[in-house]
Amino acid sequence: MKYACLISLGCAKNLVDSETMVKRLVDMGYQMTQEAREADVIVVNTCGFLESAVQEAIEVVLEAARYKVEGKCSTLVVAGCMVQRYGKKLLKELPEVDIFLGTSHYQALETAVESQRGARPGRLWIGRPGQILDRAPGRVISTGAHSAYVKIAEGCDNSCSFCIIPKLRGPLRSRLEADILAEARRLSAEGIKEINLIAQDTTAFGMDRNEPEALADLLEKLEEIPGTLAWIRLLYCYPDRIGDRLLNVMAHSAKIVPYLDIPLQHCAAGVLTAMGRPAHSAEGIIEKIRSILPAISLRTSLMVGFPGETRAQFKSLLEFMQRVRFDHAGVFVFSPEAGTRAARLGGRPGKRTSASRRAALLELQREISREKLEELVGRTLPVLIEGPHPESDLLLCGRLPTQAPEVDGCVIITDGAGEAGEMKPVRITASHDYDLEGIVAGPGCA
Repeated sequence: MKYACLISLGCAKNLVDSETMVKRLVDMGYQMTQEAREADVIVVNTCGFLESAVQEAIEVVLEAARYKVEGKCSTLVVAGCMVQRYGKKLLKELPEVDIFLGTSHYQALETAVESQRGARPGRLWIGRPGQILDRAPGRVISTGAHSAYVKIAEGCDNSCSFCIIPKLRGPLRSRLEADILAEARRLSAEGIKEINLIAQDTTAFGMDRNEPEALADLLEKLEEIPGTLAWIRLLYCYPDRIGDRLLNVMAHSAKIVPYLDIPLQHCAAGVLTAMGRPAHSAEGIIEKIRSILPAISLRTSLMVGFPGETRAQFKSLLEFMQRVRFDHAGVFVFSPEAGTRAARLGGRPGKRTSASRRAALLELQREISREKLEELVGRTLPVLIEGPHPESDLLLCGRLPTQAPEVDGCVIITDGAGEAGEMKPVRITASHDYDLEGIVAGPGCA
């Protein structure tokens, strides 16, 4: 029996690529294992968005390379964004690696592995990103039997000055609607309860085909899919593309959860302009969303320490967060990535200042989250059971419709039974900074 191990790093979009590579490995006759020591082939799918992610990837690759000596590994494959970013440089820097696959060559995994048996094996498989996920060869879902990510587009046409993603992933390429619907039908038929729609910019879906309402159209058709599918969630939504029709489709849906992930990055016009993003009225966008979807749960990502960010601009961001009161927020310090326009900008706040600003925003968000969650105590809400709590088999863990997988909090179930994938009514009995506690209040939800 031949064994393969795949280690996936980075974001959910990368995870989908990893799942397609797992399917390819299975089709090649490999049995998948989580133990790298047992694997004949080890694949590391890397992130290359930030230098810190690159350093993590290199550490993981070097650890995997140990098993070429201490284990069974005969072929070490490194794939993904780090390969696309550094290309030929990696051939010398990582001689332990047999195959490098860029983001344009995931589909070449079989050919690349087979080439190792030839007289002239190929090490570097890279090109301009232009591929797009289709129905073949499918993928092996790694997020459990109840939840899955569905990538609806690849690449990005935005020109944010701090971001290297367009260079790593190429221009926007929307999947065919028919392919997405076919995938969603298959997932629902297999028992999936929740799909999370993802892309570099989900709200840009269809823009490359001059179809500005393509996302709203897609959501209306996803709503009609039979089977177990109960929750549809939108992640990575560019703020300026959240239109009235999209919001109204969400408002009249029984399956699209009241949740939007909107990476605003900042609220100060000067900072947004320097970022290469529209100097929109962030508060106006939020007001419009809440006027149509009053019960919406909003997640955002914010960046501090951007070149030129003044004390006054940071204060405006802090006050903006106090007024808007997001349900969930991630805060990041600007990283000057080589190859981006922002890396060449001057006036960057010091590391200590940037860290202090990040800490202040996170503390404010912690307070807001605690206050919002306290309001849910005593209510009975639908919870998607994910399985035993990672810290105790005596507890269950689940999520509300307003909690996205991996990035948001969870519901800790202290009493009552449930299996992974079941929908249960849970009475909320206590709240914490980001998590809730509750007890199962009755049989499963429809």
